[in-house]
Amino acid sequence: MKLFVKNLTHVDLSYFCPDRGLLGESWHTDITLTGKLNDESMICDFSIVKKRIKQWLDEHIDHTLALPVSHPDSILDHHNDGRLIFSFRHQDGAQFECTAPSEAFCQLPLPHITPEDTARWVEQQIIDLLPAELESVQIKFTPEKTNEAQYQYSHGLKKHDGNCQRIAHGHRSIIEIYRNGLRDKALEHDWAQRWRDIYLGTEEDLIGMIVDGDFRYHHFSYASAQGLFDLKTDSRRCYMLDCDTTVESLSDHIARTLAGENPDDTVEVHAFEGIGKGAISEHKVSK
Repeated sequence: MKLFVKNLTHVDLSYFCPDRGLLGESWHTDITLTGKLNDESMICDFSIVKKRIKQWLDEHIDHTLALPVSHPDSILDHHNDGRLIFSFRHQDGAQFECTAPSEAFCQLPLPHITPEDTARWVEQQIIDLLPAELESVQIKFTPEKTNEAQYQYSHGLKKHDGNCQRIAHGHRSIIEIYRNGLRDKALEHDWAQRWRDIYLGTEEDLIGMIVDGDFRYHHFSYASAQGLFDLKTDSRRCYMLDCDTTVESLSDHIARTLAGENPDDTVEVHAFEGIGKGAISEHKVSK
C-alpha cells in the first residue's frame, strides 16, 4: 500500500553549479510512503510523518547553500574560528568562496546537484526517522511548472531572525509586470534576463572589490544572529541595491527602475519570492 502527500512544502535554497555558479532555487516537495496496514487499517499517521519530514527539510536543506562536494574542483576547509569555507575554481579561472557557520551549508555527496539526486539523498537520510511500519519513502523535488518569465537569485538578509539571514540562500521566481494596467511580457522577460543567475547584494554589506588577474570580485561580509558570513563572487554575477533584499524592497526597486525607463507609464510589479508568495509595488515617473 502507498500513501502520497502532494506539495508537502516548498524548499527554497541556493546550490552551487560548477558551470553556472551560485543559483537560487525553489522546489515543490511531494512524498510517497510505502508500508503495510496497521491495526487501525492505516499505513501511518499522516500528521506525524508530514511534521517529521517537513521539520527535517527545514533544518537540513531549506535556506541553505547546497554544495556538490564530490566535484573534483570543490574544496572544503575550516576557518580558524570554526566556520566552514567552501571554494571553487571554474574552468575559465574565475573563483567562488563562501565562509559561514556549517549549518548554512547542505553538503551533498554529488558532483552536480539535481532535484532528482538531491531527493534520493534525502530519502536515505530520513528513513530512520519515520515509523517502523513504513517500508520506504519517496521524495520528489520539482521546480515550479510555468511558462512565465523566471529568474534565479541568491541573497542574504542579515537582519532576519530566521534562516533568511544566511548569506547565500535563494529562490527561483516568476515575475508579473503590468504597464498601464496591461500585462507586459516583454518587460518580464527583459527583467528575467537582467537577473539571470544573479547574486543580489546590499551596498552596506559590500566590504570591497577584489581584482585578481582578469577577474573582479565582490566581497560581502556581515555578522548576524547565527554568526559571521563572508562571500566572494564574480562581479559579473552581482546586482547591487541600496536597500535590503527583501521581496518588498525588490518589487519596489523593479517598479521604480522600470517607471524611470518608461516615463508617463504606470508600472505595477508582482515580484515573487519562490513559489506562490511575493510583494506588489506600483510607480509612475512623469516626463
